[in-house]
Amino acid sequence: MLLGFNTENEVKAKAAMLVYVIYKSRDAKRGPSGLDMWGQIERFAKAAAKRSGGIDDFVDSFKRKMGCSTINPYWMRNDAPATNAAVLKDGSIMSLGGDMRVFGLEIFDDEEKGKEVVDCLYSKTQIVVLLVRDRLEREKMFSQEDKEDED
Repeated sequence: MLLGFNTENEVKAKAAMLVYVIYKSRDAKRGPSGLDMWGQIERFAKAAAKRSGGIDDFVDSFKRKMGCSTINPYWMRNDAPATNAAVLKDGSIMSLGGDMRVFGLEIFDDEEKGKEVVDCLYSKTQIVVLLVRDRLEREKMFSQEDKEDED
């Protein structure tokens, strides 16, 4: 399981994370909805990836289609705990303590794998969307269990 998705493929996990974060950050009133919502999301992702040269182009295009004005960093969190540390030029690690919000910079700033992620979004759109839907279903189950525990 990588980035909260049921896959061991890093490229698919990063692609799914992009779709998931934009889906969760969207304005539900402006973005896709209704019975064909996931069909629309697949078409939007494939179309955005087809015309993109990298992650930045994909994100700009996909956000527009999904009715997402900006990405909410709350949805970038995953199973890995966030740490407030930095690697200095001499190789030492400086820890500042406390929790830190996650902004997913390791996904957006990875130029080497960026093209692979966009290619995956274009050629494997169905599996990427299924990974997102699987995570959403698992999150829904956990939120229902939490509500039952509160009662």
